[in-house]
Amino acid sequence: MEVIHKINITTEAKFDFVDCLGLRDFDGRAFKRETEEYINHQAKAGRIPWYGYFRADYIDEDSGRRLKLFFYRGEQFGTMQTWDLKGVCDAGDWTEDAEESGSVRAWLETKIEDIPDEQDWAVRVRVHEILKYTEKTLWVNVLEEVTNAFECKRDKEDAEEMALLQSAYFDFGGRRKSKKDR
Repeated sequence: MEVIHKINITTEAKFDFVDCLGLRDFDGRAFKRETEEYINHQAKAGRIPWYGYFRADYIDEDSGRRLKLFFYRGEQFGTMQTWDLKGVCDAGDWTEDAEESGSVRAWLETKIEDIPDEQDWAVRVRVHEILKYTEKTLWVNVLEEVTNAFECKRDKEDAEEMALLQSAYFDFGGRRKSKKDR
């Protein structure tokens, strides 16, 4: 009896596609079809691990990006096996060290609803995007860099970035909770 493999794109994976990777025009139907064909082919060839977790590379032809997909075994209904796509990242961001240290697993097990209210994930994602395009990584230097860019260009986008970074710095980076507040 042949097993049919279907995927479920989790909320976290959708968040990765749209908010983290910026793939707003991502064709989900074509992705599901191609990925299910791939998993069915790999299963027939005996290449799906028995322990129910595997990674796969995927090239998004629209953006030209190579993505790393992370799957966990889901429910089985008769001859249909489901797989949960738990996370997606740029293939270059994944490392064997991160996998072995448990960082990847911790990321994949994080639920969108698990993020504390005081740490606004939207701000963190936006700050991460800004930090990707800055040369310095220290908070003080990043604030200085964005301020300098604003003073040179005086455009609205740099002003918004500066305000967001300053806000995030004081909310998340510059103010730490004491043990009494925890």
